Amino acid sequence: MAPSQDPFYLIRQEIQESVNDLQQRMSRFHGLTATNPERKKIAQAVEEGCSSLSWQLNELDGAVTRASENLQRFNLTPEELNSRRKWISNTRRQLDGMKDTLRTATAPAPAVSPAESKAVAQNDKFLGNHYEQQQVMLKRQDNDLEDIEAAVIRIGRQGREIGNELAEQERMLEELDQDVDTTHSRLKAAQKKMQELIRKSGSNTQLALIVGLIIVLVVLMVFVFM
Repeated sequence: MAPSQDPFYLIRQEIQESVNDLQQRMSRFHGLTATNPERKKIAQAVEEGCSSLSWQLNELDGAVTRASENLQRFNLTPEELNSRRKWISNTRRQLDGMKDTLRTATAPAPAVSPAESKAVAQNDKFLGNHYEQQQVMLKRQDNDLEDIEAAVIRIGRQGREIGNELAEQERMLEELDQDVDTTHSRLKAAQKKMQELIRKSGSNTQLALIVGLIIVLVVLMVFVFM
C-alpha cells in the first residue's frame, strides 16, 4: 500500500501538523511576559492540544501493535514497523516536553526583589531561546527519520519485487526443463520407430524414410526452442 493511501500516514500527517502548530504557539508563549493575559490563553490551548494529541498517539500506537501481530496481512516489514514506533515515541517526547515546559513556566513564583525579577526574566528568555533551538533540532531529526523511513520502504519494496522476479524465473526454468525432457522422450521414441521401419522396409524405401524422419526431427527441434 502506498504511503498516500496508508491510514497510518494520513493520521500521522494530521498529528504532525498539529504538533507544528503547538510548537509555534510555544514560541509565541516564550516571547510574552508573565503578566500578559495572552500567555495564559496560549498555555491553556497548548496543554489541551497536547492532551488530545497524546490520546491520538496512544490509539495509533495500539493500531501499530495490532499490525505487528500479522505483518504479512498489512504488507509491513519489520524495518517499517520499527520506523513507525520511533516516530510515535519521538512525537510523544515532544508533547511531554511542551507540557513540562508549561508546568514550569506557569508555576506560582514567590515574591522576589527587582534584581531577582530581572534575573528570572533573563533566565526565561534564555530558556525560551534554548527551547526554540531544541525544536529546530527535533524538526531536523523528524525530517531525517522521514528520509530514512522512505528509504527503508523503498528498499523493502525493491526486495519484494526482486524476490517475485526470481520466483518467476525459477518457474520458467522448471517449465523449460519439463519441455526438454518431453522432447527428449519424443526424439527417443521417434528414433526407435525409425530403426524398426528401416529394418522392415526394403532398400528402395530406406532413403525416403530416413529423409522424412530427419525432417520430423528438425521440426520438433525448432518447435521446442522457438
